Amino acid sequence: MDNAWRMIKDLVSELTSVVIGLAGLGIVAAIVFGGPVFGLDVIGGITTLVEDLSSNGVVGLLVLAILYSLVNK
Repeated sequence: MDNAWRMIKDLVSELTSVVIGLAGLGIVAAIVFGGPVFGLDVIGGITTLVEDLSSNGVVGLLVLAILYSLVNK
């Protein structure tokens, strides 16, 4: 059972790494090409996320701290 949880944790960790890499690639591509690439506006999505979290005050700050800690594991 412990091995199954370890495998799930490793899978989630790898998928998170891939998504973060794709987000970085999307940001660079949007800067280079001057707009959304393949119909995805990564910069706009991140901007909207930050605006939503900042408008919620302390709750948004707590969510941001939790997301940050999950990404940096």
